[in-house]
Amino acid sequence: MDEPMVVHPEVVGKVVGEVEVKSRLDNDVARLPQYDPDSFPESDRVKIPDSSGFVDTADLVYEVAADLARGRVPMLWGPSGVGKTYLAQHLAYLMRVPFERIPLGETSEREDVTGHYELKQTRRGTETFWVQSRLARGFTRPGVTCIDEWNAAPPAVLHVARPILDDSNQLPLDAWDGRVLLKHAHRFLIATGNPDWMPQYAGLMPLSEADNDRLSHISVTWAPPEVEAQIVLAHAKLNGLDRVSAWKAVLAIRTWEDLREQIKTSDLPITAGTRSLLNFVECLQYHPPKKSIAKVYQRMDQRSYAEVASFIEHHDWNLYTDPKLVDADTGFYLSAPAEPEPEEPADDE
Repeated sequence: MDEPMVVHPEVVGKVVGEVEVKSRLDNDVARLPQYDPDSFPESDRVKIPDSSGFVDTADLVYEVAADLARGRVPMLWGPSGVGKTYLAQHLAYLMRVPFERIPLGETSEREDVTGHYELKQTRRGTETFWVQSRLARGFTRPGVTCIDEWNAAPPAVLHVARPILDDSNQLPLDAWDGRVLLKHAHRFLIATGNPDWMPQYAGLMPLSEADNDRLSHISVTWAPPEVEAQIVLAHAKLNGLDRVSAWKAVLAIRTWEDLREQIKTSDLPITAGTRSLLNFVECLQYHPPKKSIAKVYQRMDQRSYAEVASFIEHHDWNLYTDPKLVDADTGFYLSAPAEPEPEEPADDE
């Protein structure tokens, strides 16, 4: 009986140095390889991020880099829109390696991890060919693979994927011919998940202890407002949002703070992450605030949406029209004035 084939890591890309990721809290350093982007074939080169606007808020870049340096798979836990996938992409940017995002979900199948057979017409007639998954194709090459929503996949899918978390660093393709892929030393895996204990994600099953024990867990939360202001400013300049005032951006951040407080204390079935905040600020370039909030959240039931939309009415969006957000400095949020208190109605004599 033939032994299964072993597929060894490919010789792709050229290491030209190392990235030193320093902790913001102490003097610790994690070292990762840095590649020459031009040393990759075009199919890999187009996947290498050429810029990153990620703003670290809690030493997250160092935490993830330290896990990758010691050969572990970090599991980033946090609500939708806080920047988990963006953080993984930022690591690929630092190392100048290809970035792959593999989304999982309740409809995922084992073939999404390993691959599948396809029927194709050839000169000899209809033939069967094996097509490897994107996860499998990148497994033996340098790069960063972000497996999104790991805990949303069915148990059968996680069972097939579990070997990639082991120290053996292997991916068996039993559905094909039993061959075993050996992970490239510089193929870094990062998993993300939405917290199953939050009401917005009711229905997600907790990870098994077998998976939990293999992963290195990192909590990713909403950025503080002064940091989100930097992210909003960078996003506005990158996308040319020249009709949005700095005042409207300040009120957008304040509105999102209010939404998050409401989410904590009620059953409001939304997430209010940085991604949705940026979406709202983009809409302000083209629409008034009420229409902009509808663009982001009018997917909900009428009662919940009315509750969300009411937060827009708490603010005077036209109080200041200058400066424009793209002309503001990084301290625009902290230096923004407080909103005037509404005047008390005069007593009738």
